[in-house]
Amino acid sequence: MRHKILFFDVDGTLVNFDRQLPASAAKALRAARAAGHRLILCTGRSRSQIYPFLKVFGFDGMVGAAGSHVILDGREVAHHTFGERRLAPLVAMLNEKDVPMLLQTAGGGVLTPDAVTALGRFRLFQTDPARPPVTAIREAIGPMRIDPDRAAYAAHYGETECLVYCNAPMDHRAMDAALAPLGLTATPSSLEPADEHAGEITLRDVSKAAGMQELLTAMGADAADTIAFGDGPNDLEMLAFAGIGVAMDNGVAAAKAAADMVTADIDDDGLARAMAQLGLV
Repeated sequence: MRHKILFFDVDGTLVNFDRQLPASAAKALRAARAAGHRLILCTGRSRSQIYPFLKVFGFDGMVGAAGSHVILDGREVAHHTFGERRLAPLVAMLNEKDVPMLLQTAGGGVLTPDAVTALGRFRLFQTDPARPPVTAIREAIGPMRIDPDRAAYAAHYGETECLVYCNAPMDHRAMDAALAPLGLTATPSSLEPADEHAGEITLRDVSKAAGMQELLTAMGADAADTIAFGDGPNDLEMLAFAGIGVAMDNGVAAAKAAADMVTADIDDDGLARAMAQLGLV
């Protein structure tokens, strides 16, 4: 078959929420690469948060931070950050409501002190109850620091690509409406368990689909030659944009509705099954 450009979400698609890459998925990645297909990570994670065990597969590029950071063959194609102007009113609003938050940057994460405890209820950070919460978070998302000086975030972290929040006093729909005047948008949390009062904040005109288009333009390629695999709320545009969108059975209902096909659960060899069904391996 003609070589395809394959876009993979990470959490819930390539790697489960126990931070495990199924052996069948690893085998399928190697086979697809050997067959000449291009492998691209398309994730809500920033570059610094990519698991080391994923890097060994030699991905050709990344659409990171939910579309904010686009890299192809080691070259930066696009990088969209909040900047101090947008970050200042956002942080002021979240500080007024004492909302725990994680700021994602290409170099690492920045957490409010209360975010360490607040994030601890999500499955991604519960793989080893014997470890201190801060250690579990660092193992899950890579380099990070805890900064108690919330009032100075805008001045210090204008390079923020995406902001994860939880324990908000409003659901994600109300949060999204409040953010619209700032040119920002709120997407429901991709973490398990689902939580209406947690989510991801990104630039309003940035999405995984927009980042995919930037990467395809740099490649001189067309969306018709793409296949995307995802499961979460921030995958909807990606699944709809791709030539073929594949949702995991463990994914949210909206992801399945946006996709062209639904494969098995991540822990039931779902990714490998879909890649075989599509003739990629």
